[in-house]
Amino acid sequence: MTPKAGGGRPWGPIRTENDAARRLAVLLRRHVDACGKTLAVLGAEINVSKAQTGANLAGKVPSREFVIALIRATVPPELRERRQQEALGLREQALHPAPHTPPGPSAAAGRGYAVELAAAQARQIETYDRLTRALEQQAEVERAKNNSDKLVMVLLNMIRQLDRRVADLVQERDHLRTRPGSEALEDAERKLARAEEQEKGAHAELQRAEEKQRQAEELQARVQDQLRQLTDELDRLRAGDTSSPLDALPALIEEPAEQPRSADPVGDDIDAVLARASAVNDEDNDTLTRVTSQLDDTTAEIVQDNPPDNVPSPESMSARHDLGISVGESGDRAQAVLLFTELVPDLIRVLGADHPHTLSARHNLGINAGESGDHAQAVLLFTELVPDLIRVLGADHPQTVNARHNLGISVGESGDRAQAVLLLTELVPDLIRVLGADHLQTLNARHNLGISVGESGDRAQAVLLLTE
Repeated sequence: MTPKAGGGRPWGPIRTENDAARRLAVLLRRHVDACGKTLAVLGAEINVSKAQTGANLAGKVPSREFVIALIRATVPPELRERRQQEALGLREQALHPAPHTPPGPSAAAGRGYAVELAAAQARQIETYDRLTRALEQQAEVERAKNNSDKLVMVLLNMIRQLDRRVADLVQERDHLRTRPGSEALEDAERKLARAEEQEKGAHAELQRAEEKQRQAEELQARVQDQLRQLTDELDRLRAGDTSSPLDALPALIEEPAEQPRSADPVGDDIDAVLARASAVNDEDNDTLTRVTSQLDDTTAEIVQDNPPDNVPSPESMSARHDLGISVGESGDRAQAVLLFTELVPDLIRVLGADHPHTLSARHNLGINAGESGDHAQAVLLFTELVPDLIRVLGADHPQTVNARHNLGISVGESGDRAQAVLLLTELVPDLIRVLGADHLQTLNARHNLGISVGESGDRAQAVLLLTE
């Protein structure tokens, strides 16, 4: 094995039939080492595939054209003629070796080759492990950057909403100042102080998210450079060895967040999303700090701390579910649809399609799709969901009748008022039986039935239903 001068990426064993071929391979490898180019870059320059380049550098006697092209790509102009003559001379000797070889040294060379091959295989496995871990780091950094990108959008939208809220509360407070000491004035001032504090917190979290974007971009460049170096190292170790595997490398999944809830009507959602933003920033900070530490630890050849199968925890998915709800209720329905669309496949993979959390996430995805204006998509989602809820939870479960109600509303808003009337007409007796005639959802469904009947053209029946 011929390691790079001064230490560096090692080469795999040289397989040759004679000493001249071995010396030629050693010479060509030294030129590659000296120029510092990877096999991929070199292959592109000399118009030869990386696999063929590796084979030629592993002991196969190359063509004259390959030798000349390699010398031209790796040797300074003032030295090319001499190095080319030397390499071509070794090539001629390799093609026309001496007629006899002493038996003793040949047997010793065979044993030496076996030892060299075993060492090369061990290095290859070690390098593959390091490359796998680098790919995992790349996925972690990419997720952290995606989190920050999403978070920046959510926080910018929140800041715009808070700007409007503060302006409205200032106007309300100024109007109520004509009644000093009143309870309404105190309430307006309290809400204004809270909104101003929330706006300050949103700006702070936005600054953190933008900093995470910058850190993630820097780490992406470092990880990409590490991947290039490890790929080149593995190419060198595998030079001429087409049987070694390097495919099916792992990928990673989604990210966690966390949320508390408070008790103010308008400020609740804002506090919840701010708490989520802070938690996501904290989580991404931990990820970027860990990856930075791993990249800075040059002594760590193989990182052992690997989560099994890269499966998200139920806690992280629950937090993501809460984040989707809070983002939707804060007004950004399109972002909520994106969050739930990404979450549902993870829930199905980890918990199963029939798990209550999975069904609940699908329900919230349908709600947010409808609220975002995509009524056709909402109809499709609820049409697929209702039979699954009936099968898993039962026809009388509150979540099942709620999904049926949302299906009826979505069908009406998509334009099919007659079908909405049919669905809601079937639903109301079930709601009365399951929840009671005076339950808010029962009354709401009767309200929506009256509206749909009127929109379908039967104004007289709508008057009757809404009068009742």
